[in-house]
Amino acid sequence: MNREETSKPFFDVFPTLKVGDELRALFLEVQVTKVATNSMRTFIKVYLKSNHLIQKNRIYEMEQLIKTQLFSQSRLSVQILESFELSGQYTPENIMTEYFESFLVELNDRSVVERNMLQNAKYAFEDENILCLQLTDTIVAQGKKESMASYLSDVYDKRFKTPIEVRVLYKKAGESKLKYNDMKLKQEVESILSQTEQLKKKVEETSSKSNGKKKDSIEKKIFTPRSKAPDADGLIYGRTFDDETIELCQVAGEMGEITFRGKVLSLDTREIRNEKTIVMYAVTDFTDTIMVKMFVRNEQLPDILGEVKTGAFLKIKGVTTIDKFDGELTIGSVFGIRKIPDFTETRKDTAPEKRVELHCHTKMSDMDGVSEVKDIVKRAHDWGHKAIAITDHGVVQSFPDANHYVETLDKDDPFKVIYGVEGYLVDDLQDVAVNEKGQSLDGTYVVFDLETTGFSPIKDKIIEIGAVKVENGVITDNYSTFVNPGVPIPFEITQLTSITDQMVMDSPGIESILPEFLSFVGDAVLVAHNASFDVGFIEQNCRYQDITPDFTSVDTVALARILLPTLSKFKLNVVAKALGISQEHHHRAVDDARVTAEIYVKFIRMLHDMDIYDLKKLNRFGAHHVETVRKLPTYHVIILAKNNIGRVNLYTLVSKSHLTYFARKPRIPKSELSKYREGLIVGSACEAGELYQAILNEKSDERIARIVDYYDYLELQPVGNGIYGDDLTMIMVRRF
Repeated sequence: MNREETSKPFFDVFPTLKVGDELRALFLEVQVTKVATNSMRTFIKVYLKSNHLIQKNRIYEMEQLIKTQLFSQSRLSVQILESFELSGQYTPENIMTEYFESFLVELNDRSVVERNMLQNAKYAFEDENILCLQLTDTIVAQGKKESMASYLSDVYDKRFKTPIEVRVLYKKAGESKLKYNDMKLKQEVESILSQTEQLKKKVEETSSKSNGKKKDSIEKKIFTPRSKAPDADGLIYGRTFDDETIELCQVAGEMGEITFRGKVLSLDTREIRNEKTIVMYAVTDFTDTIMVKMFVRNEQLPDILGEVKTGAFLKIKGVTTIDKFDGELTIGSVFGIRKIPDFTETRKDTAPEKRVELHCHTKMSDMDGVSEVKDIVKRAHDWGHKAIAITDHGVVQSFPDANHYVETLDKDDPFKVIYGVEGYLVDDLQDVAVNEKGQSLDGTYVVFDLETTGFSPIKDKIIEIGAVKVENGVITDNYSTFVNPGVPIPFEITQLTSITDQMVMDSPGIESILPEFLSFVGDAVLVAHNASFDVGFIEQNCRYQDITPDFTSVDTVALARILLPTLSKFKLNVVAKALGISQEHHHRAVDDARVTAEIYVKFIRMLHDMDIYDLKKLNRFGAHHVETVRKLPTYHVIILAKNNIGRVNLYTLVSKSHLTYFARKPRIPKSELSKYREGLIVGSACEAGELYQAILNEKSDERIARIVDYYDYLELQPVGNGIYGDDLTMIMVRRF
């Protein structure tokens, strides 16, 4: 074994490696402690040491990049063995929380069974370093007990330098799980019996045909003349053949004679001299497609075209050749064509308990759906679904065809179509000053900003609070403190804010900081950029400490939309630049609070020039009308009609969105939705997926804040495919 002792930055060891910006930032400060290989050069092991956590999927990604870019011409395998020197915030329990997905990713390569065991397990820590793992009591779980415990102990010990003891406990399988398994088993048995019966019939038919062939073999002609119908073997052209077929994806160039099967996609004919016609048709076997060309006498043409037509399933034997005219690979010199049954398999829904799709687009959704509504509805019905919701983007043109299909069903058929729309919602009711009590603009305001570990007020933690006090339009005081979140700060947040675990570990927790901050605020009005985000964190932490929140808050983003209408974006740095305010340390709480305070002071002066001196007049000034609705951001929302009143109200909203509020897209103001809410179910839509991706990518904090705010004020019900994770579930139900 050869070992090259190193202690260099990762990209000094691999200087030519090309990686994305995000991955480069993740590995930039990582040290390579050792590179090992053997004399045969069949593998390379790279030992890393990192001061921040790197998830296993990113390690695998880097392994693949090293392999493909640096060792693509060899069979050498690349393995990265990482170790971490992390802050004291990474307790054994926090490691399990932060690294859980990586455990699953690694176990998936090691053993899918163990991965599923851990994914469905419950765990808790006792005495800080004793991991109690509760598994479902099965023979497999008992057999894998030692392997699972050994894996977790090794990772904690070798990778995190944090020894733990793993204790495995068992729980009985739940009744619902057993019931589901019984249903699944019964369904599989029925499927096997059905397949056996079909196979039995096929064998009997084959045996019968075989006996008939023996009787007629002496009289069988070598060449089958044209006939108006296929013979007993399905032969419709040429000589009889029984060759095995190959898939078209395996055809590479001129391979000589081949036999394949497929479906005719298109057909064309071209008459030529000597009373002949070229028949050209494209055939696909769903792995690839090839063109077949035949020269046919005109008197034979009607009989051939009677069977060789679009949609027909054929078995063809011919010669592969490069066409001299178009240079494409084609089938010429066709020796035989047989008609065969449809060999495609229709997809089936094998779930014992059928779903109901509440979010479905047809071809009426521009640039989104491509299917006919009748095909979608028929598929849902054939799969045994009880209903399906049609929710095109902003339109309802698919409803008549969907209704026509339902009318063709039996009267006692319970299948239903749920009529709905995925609308473009605009919040035209959001006040600039939330919970205002008529306070004067010249009163006391606390302009503040938070830095947090993420975007969920319930799941994530505050790590810094910065605030300045404004009285009579003048900054008079300030407040700044770190907060110990009790959990590790994600690497991406550290990159964004420059706040590390070491900077917050000696600070008090939010239990001590929050009362101190509230004392600084007193009766002042809170002001923030994207106030719903920052105020949401403060309010949630007040609830944790049994403090009833009753804040008045002003959003400088909403003010900027009113007072600076020419701006296309309203991020803090954009607004600051438009007002000539310098911003030195973006994404640090106290600095952002200072900038926001200067922005707010200038806004107060602008409002005074408009004879606006209190928050009540400010809200009246910001009341939205048609032109404002056309400029505000939109959010996707699912609206479903649950009865005839709802259907009429749905049509009314769609009509207004096109005729009154249309601006690049049909907009539904929240005020109109509230007015015509009867008979409607309102739920989340595609925007939930956008929020989920934004949370994963840690990008566009203003966009995320607006989406979170959207779910918060709408009080959404979790409908359709809008729930992607715990964060979204909590956001959507947090008002209930």
